[in-house]
Amino acid sequence: MLKIAVLDDEQIFYESIKKKIYSFYEKVHLAVSVDCYSSGKALLYEVDDGKYYDIYLLDIDLPDMSGIDLGRILREKSPYCYIVFLTAYPQYAIEGYSAKAYQYILKDEWEKKLDVTLKNIQKEIQSRMEPSYRITVSTKLEKVPVKDIYYLYKSGKNVVFQTRNGESTIRKTLSEVYEELPEKEFIYVDRSFIVNIEHVMKLKNKEIYMSNGEIISVSKPQLERVKKQINAYWRSHV
Repeated sequence: MLKIAVLDDEQIFYESIKKKIYSFYEKVHLAVSVDCYSSGKALLYEVDDGKYYDIYLLDIDLPDMSGIDLGRILREKSPYCYIVFLTAYPQYAIEGYSAKAYQYILKDEWEKKLDVTLKNIQKEIQSRMEPSYRITVSTKLEKVPVKDIYYLYKSGKNVVFQTRNGESTIRKTLSEVYEELPEKEFIYVDRSFIVNIEHVMKLKNKEIYMSNGEIISVSKPQLERVKKQINAYWRSHV
């Protein structure tokens, strides 16, 4: 369940926000819990006591403390949370981003902008939850979504990944990489080649037709096992 905190010193306003949030998540069939606060210190007390929120909708101009200062504190406590600032004062926008805010919404525009903001946040949350594999690209460690990997193969002492964004190489054995990938999605088609079944469009004779247009040969000793595993995967995803 997604947990959201709304902070504003006007009850009528935060109740309207709360209603809008529940309406949005009902449409997308996702469970959500919304807590409202009228005091920054009250929210901070709950967080210090162990309360966690995925998303914070914070008024900037509060009577007891600066919403921006609160945002900075929340960011330190929860690096992966989403902070959205709500305010009537556009001059606070630059300051708001110093707290690494996800979005800044003027109060007179919140009704038309809140749904879009929540939709974009939800996409990011889902992306984070997708299984991925870590690959070093040009000395930089990157997470490649598993669904973006077409196939991988042995090349000397390296493993080469063919992905939606091109090729990437990692210095590991093919068997080591295979152990780190979801076993139901990946299959050996010969001793040095593994394909992502999600991208298999057709299996004809000893050839696999991939979604990126490539054709990959299956070794004869692996053929029957490959057929069974691909068919089982297709049946489970109908």
